[in-house]
Amino acid sequence: MRGKILLLSLAAGLTWASAQGVRQLGMGGVILPGPAAAGYNPAYALFPPEEGEGFPLPLGLLRLALPLFPETSPVTYFTDRKAFKEKFDLLSFYDQLSHPDAFLFNPARSPDEVVFTVRGDGITLTDGQGKPLVPDFWAGTGGKTSSLLPSPLLRLPLASEAGFRLGLGYLQGVDGVAVETSPELQEALKGNPSVCQQNPSPCALRGRGSFTAGLALDLAYATPLPEIPGAGRLHLGVRGLGFYGLAHLEAQAEARPVYQGDQISGTEYEVKSFLSYPGQGQGYGAMADLGLAWTYENLTLGLGVRNLLGFVRWSGQEEVYQNGQLISSTPAVRERAGLAPAAFLNGAYRLPLEEGSLLLAGDWALAEGSFHLGAEYAWSAFRLRAGFGREGGWRLGLGGGLRLPGLQLDAALTTHEAPLVGGLVYGLALSLGF
Repeated sequence: MRGKILLLSLAAGLTWASAQGVRQLGMGGVILPGPAAAGYNPAYALFPPEEGEGFPLPLGLLRLALPLFPETSPVTYFTDRKAFKEKFDLLSFYDQLSHPDAFLFNPARSPDEVVFTVRGDGITLTDGQGKPLVPDFWAGTGGKTSSLLPSPLLRLPLASEAGFRLGLGYLQGVDGVAVETSPELQEALKGNPSVCQQNPSPCALRGRGSFTAGLALDLAYATPLPEIPGAGRLHLGVRGLGFYGLAHLEAQAEARPVYQGDQISGTEYEVKSFLSYPGQGQGYGAMADLGLAWTYENLTLGLGVRNLLGFVRWSGQEEVYQNGQLISSTPAVRERAGLAPAAFLNGAYRLPLEEGSLLLAGDWALAEGSFHLGAEYAWSAFRLRAGFGREGGWRLGLGGGLRLPGLQLDAALTTHEAPLVGGLVYGLALSLGF
């Protein structure tokens, strides 16, 4: 247990590094072409920044690090064990952790329990208060590990010469998060509850997800290719990366109805987890990335392929819990190698207007199936932004900015769909620069 709490604290303490630019949050979360997107496409490494932006204030860190918010802060495990036991909510923690760039006013809360109810028109799924649950949700790669390693969040340049760049980085990511129903439960929800009436029942609500953190040494090369008259210019980027793991957690949970005759008498739960960190196992790996970017007048398009080739290996401890009781704890290994490409497309076009200009941008992560579309209107020192996207659920963004000599200010109001329990979660993000 202590190892898991240390892992949660590590995630909370370092999650500010994954904060997305407030400008992009106001545009619905779209990833703009440029050096800030080099983690997705190494060809962007030599691009000049299109517009300066201040430092994002780590508002999400407040909920994760301060005991004032016991529902999301694992720090209360060390400062107030009773408050942690009574108030800490894993779904609220995940919701804030996966949105570190904003302070969430109403993070999703875990249901008190999963209640299966047999009705004439099928089976219903509700929480302890009778509120319907959302039986299908995904984020990242939807529970299927397509990317071997998460995107780099923080990078310290060590050397740079003739297009080559050497750097030391910190990687962190929450991935493969999904809530889904078994095929039998899908049939029961549509009106045929008889398929569930056995013990153990084949009807299950399943949830899964993973968290990874580590250090990486990378060597990248980016260069513009010869310009083609009248057709713009291509840029090429490649990157090799060696990885040392600091933490890796995988978790899978299932809830199934328990039958007494043809009636449901309760719910049984099973949780499987895998945990690795220095002192309890180890992790290491390597990968190669490739990227292309094309520029033509006011248009930029890019294609990055991460994890084109590589491997990762984790050794640690696997535990199985049934109805809250530890059933088994055994050493285990997680290893993946070979081709695991994760393609990422993005682009932007700046449209000049009589008064100011309009920036239109979009991105699409093929492995995750997520996308974003956003726009920014720039006039004099003022910026207005809006956008939307889909990452498991729909998300919206509204924002604005101010550009004055010696001052850069940006703000964004974010919304996203709460995992499992449904409803909208609201957040606020700010950045400031001098």
